[in-house]
Amino acid sequence: MHPKKKVNSTLANCWVNPEPSTFASIPPPSTATSSTSSDPENPESNPNKRKCVGSSYIWNHGTKIIRSDGSSGWKCIHCRHVLPVSSTSNQRYHLRETHKITDPEHHANDQPTTLDRHILRPFRVDVARKLLVEYHVEHRLPFLAIDSPALQRLLEYLDPRSVKALTTANTLRADCIRYFEIAKNTIINILSSAMSRIHLTWDLWTSPNFKAMIAITTHWTDKNWKVQSTLIAIREIEGDHDGENISQVVHAVIKEFEIVDRIGYFTGDNASNNDTAMKCLNRRIREEGGVGFDVGERRLRCFAHDMQIAVKGLLFGPKVKELETYEATADVSDEEKAEWMKAKWRAFGAIGKLHNIVKYIRISPKRRAGFKTVLQSLEKLSVKVPVMDNDTRWGSVATMVEYGLENRDGIDIYCREQTALEADALSEEDWVELQTVHPSTIGAIDITGYQDLGSVQKVDETWPIEE
Repeated sequence: MHPKKKVNSTLANCWVNPEPSTFASIPPPSTATSSTSSDPENPESNPNKRKCVGSSYIWNHGTKIIRSDGSSGWKCIHCRHVLPVSSTSNQRYHLRETHKITDPEHHANDQPTTLDRHILRPFRVDVARKLLVEYHVEHRLPFLAIDSPALQRLLEYLDPRSVKALTTANTLRADCIRYFEIAKNTIINILSSAMSRIHLTWDLWTSPNFKAMIAITTHWTDKNWKVQSTLIAIREIEGDHDGENISQVVHAVIKEFEIVDRIGYFTGDNASNNDTAMKCLNRRIREEGGVGFDVGERRLRCFAHDMQIAVKGLLFGPKVKELETYEATADVSDEEKAEWMKAKWRAFGAIGKLHNIVKYIRISPKRRAGFKTVLQSLEKLSVKVPVMDNDTRWGSVATMVEYGLENRDGIDIYCREQTALEADALSEEDWVELQTVHPSTIGAIDITGYQDLGSVQKVDETWPIEE
């Protein structure tokens, strides 16, 4: 039997297609001469002979039989599917769709027949619901989107039967959870057959709605000796990004995926909270009777982060740490702290001044619009502003400087119009410094392969700015 046609979906392995229906094949009544002669209408009397009843190519792929109701039928030699022989449309459709066989003499002009256009494939409500889950997850739609009248009209237009797959928001949520559990169990089974230990990397960030998040990724060698990686969890961290809280989440995840005793190496940046997290994780595993691990041996550093620190040191020198510490007191306002930060950045020269300018432009939609107007007056073909340089976006400083050099005229004009940027206006010497430092020093960060290719956004975007 030929293999079933696969559904092109990430959840395709969760279901199988139904078997095609068949008619019973009953041989004609035996006669006295059936043992000595062959009935030309009954292929069962001579199974090794293919009966070509007509001139159509379908008889090269099927035989004529007598069905249980006494009528003639066509039986596919590839899958033993039976169809009536009142016309050849059914057989042609079956051969083309099931076995990918078309008429060799009329292949170029093999247009769908009227019957082909009206034959509907079997509709599976469970398959449609899985596809709806995939669609909602892929586009990150709210569960209430399933109640959209527009969606119902679209599905009804494509196939009226598809409306049966529409559910409520609560049912869609339950479907998402169910298929997530199926996928998680699949990952657990794959990890259990890994040929190596399971190595971990994780990263932390603060979401736009101010939630502390952590993403955990596993790396292993599969049974075919190929290196594999997959994201296994994105979780919220309750409280601060300290080592104790990080270890609590990581420990829960590795227990959930049943890999506590198979943990290998951990890769993370140089933040001290990762060192603490490793120690706390080892303690938690041992407290529950596990073997644990050697923290010093298993702790690896992210090369891209190390390179970022090295380049940052070359750009700003040993005083770069001053940007990361500020002893705020009750007597200091936010405005005073902001001015203090601007002065610190300005002290680092041209790059620090450019940092202040970009930050000033991006701080509000009104300022972005004003800068956009300046660029449009210069007839710039591309009106964009770089993402703010920061510690975690590899190559962001290089992107910022490159953008500044490309849009020097616009930046100079905008700074002259804004009195708040008077102290940060870039002089001719500053532009020479940026031109000198960009291709040699900042470009070195590109060797990490982590330069953020999506670091440029349009000016009129109003996404929240995170420093």
